[in-house]
Amino acid sequence: MQSGPMLKKGFGLSVVLLLSLFLGFSPGAVGAETLEIPGTGACEVLLRALAEAFNVNRTDRVMVPPSIGSSGGIRAVIGDQAIMARVAQPLKDQEKAHGLRYLVFSRDLVIFAGGARVMVKNLTQAQLLDIYAGKITDWRELGGGPAPIRVLARQPGDSSLLVIQEHLPEFRNITFPQGVKMPHTDPKMLQLVEKYKYSIAWLTFSALKGTQATIHPLALDGIAPTPENARSGKYQLICDYALVFKETRLNNLARSFIDFIFSKPAQQLMKQYGVIPVDKE
Repeated sequence: MQSGPMLKKGFGLSVVLLLSLFLGFSPGAVGAETLEIPGTGACEVLLRALAEAFNVNRTDRVMVPPSIGSSGGIRAVIGDQAIMARVAQPLKDQEKAHGLRYLVFSRDLVIFAGGARVMVKNLTQAQLLDIYAGKITDWRELGGGPAPIRVLARQPGDSSLLVIQEHLPEFRNITFPQGVKMPHTDPKMLQLVEKYKYSIAWLTFSALKGTQATIHPLALDGIAPTPENARSGKYQLICDYALVFKETRLNNLARSFIDFIFSKPAQQLMKQYGVIPVDKE
């Protein structure tokens, strides 16, 4: 007599289990943690790839949201809105005063690149300055086919621009001509280089992994922007990628991710993106 109700109860539990599996739930997912790492767009493509590799076979997740800039990520950590941020520029003194740790995990190349139809392969520093000052306006003046140069730049304070200004000081005094497009993030810059086939822009070497479009890295004074030339010191436009956090707010997931990005598998993945891994300090 009791077999009917027991059967119905068992059937109900089976339906709940099947529904939970269909909807993507599992007992192991209950209480799973998520770590979001906001910040710069410079290493967004790279860090997202590292997060995806870390997340394999785990119920807790590391997420890399769209760029809010290095400063935005740092503000989020200072205000305890984020446990960790990704940055591509050093901490300022007023930021250090909040007890932040700055942990470099890799180095990337800042490169100048041309759109798909740009045939020029090399530019001198003087030519770059003239392009961004509006003095050279056609690729024909640089040995390429006749086509207007679509100039793309970034706003003052951009991490890659700071690297350029450090090694090419003349860039500090350039006034960009009218019509220059200035996207606010590296992913947006990448989209514009893809869109404008005769464009020139600066971005990070690892960002090129985020597109299937044809984009041509440009040699600078005859030195190609390659990891090999960066390691040897020949190519000097290099930026550091770092994680910023308060040591006291790190949870187990954050600590596990830090351990992962300094592991050999993670460093091998970074090399595939053309960046130079850094050993943990």
